[in-house]
Amino acid sequence: MRRNVLRAVVALVAAAVVVAGYLQVHGDFRRWSDESALDGACDGLLDRNVLRGVLGEGAVEIENERRGAGLVGCEVHVYGGGAVEISILDTSQAGQHPNSLFTGSQAVFAVPVGHGWSGLFGAGRKDVERADLFSATEYKDVTTSLVLKCTGTRSPKSLYVSVTTAGDASLDDPAERPGFTRIATSTASRVSKARQCGAELGKPVSSLGLPVTEDDYEPLGTAEGTCSGIPAAHGMAIATETARRGAPHETCLLADADRRTRYELEADFGPYAQQQLVLAAEDSYEDTPNADTPDADTPAHQRDPGGRMSWTSAKCPDGQALFTLQPSADRGERHKYPRSDADLAYERAALRAFAERSAKGHGCSAPATR
Repeated sequence: MRRNVLRAVVALVAAAVVVAGYLQVHGDFRRWSDESALDGACDGLLDRNVLRGVLGEGAVEIENERRGAGLVGCEVHVYGGGAVEISILDTSQAGQHPNSLFTGSQAVFAVPVGHGWSGLFGAGRKDVERADLFSATEYKDVTTSLVLKCTGTRSPKSLYVSVTTAGDASLDDPAERPGFTRIATSTASRVSKARQCGAELGKPVSSLGLPVTEDDYEPLGTAEGTCSGIPAAHGMAIATETARRGAPHETCLLADADRRTRYELEADFGPYAQQQLVLAAEDSYEDTPNADTPDADTPAHQRDPGGRMSWTSAKCPDGQALFTLQPSADRGERHKYPRSDADLAYERAALRAFAERSAKGHGCSAPATR
């Protein structure tokens, strides 16, 4: 009897050892496989330790890897942790890929990354009821985009890195917000070295503002960011703006006292301006040969009663900058403005003030006049 019991115990112990050994080997293999996948993702331009620190230690899946025409991209999914989509672009290709450079959305404006980085931090808005528009937790697809200005003689002129975190992301905690930028900044560092870019990198991001919704109004006369200096006249009383901290794309909305948006002003620098000019040329070709859109050969243009926008440009260390003003398209009101010569005069004054301050903040020359 004892001999049978002893045999049973030995058998159980042996089985346990085999199972434990299998699980250890299997676990080691999974970890090795996951680490190998992370090390090879996006042409090996990602920092595995940073990805793990942000997304967690779960099983890894790499999808939708893209290479070619100056573009590298991939998606990284970590079971139980999260997912990110990463794009790395030689900015000479800006405009060749649809919406290749992140600018934010019409309802949620991206804010500057700051801390020495030329970049944007923004998010989409979930489909929520109007009553929830001011909830800081109702965001999706959080994106950090960075532009690297290269100094190497054998490198591209500039490089672009974008990281989008998909899922139910909460940006409500200011202490947690900078974590969304870690993958982008670490990737930018590795890309600059691998591509012999030699870019001057920013510092670790310690703080970030919330993306700005189109309903974040303030009196135009007190604006201190992208709407600063624009005259509060001709019925324009309300502004929606972001801070200015070296962002490659800036936005300002002007509204009347009834909070009806009347004008949208935008500033684009470096590859962002390049992309806008490429897209404008395509739009002009598809619309009419003389479509009222920005043209690289026309440094400044004032809108007439039948025109679509006004613009001006400036010379900057990283190329041409573009500043535009468009009347609001809300509720068909684009065709109601301008109503008079006074409207057009205000447009010129608003664009001039916006462009001058924006250009100065980026070390550019004075904007062109007409």
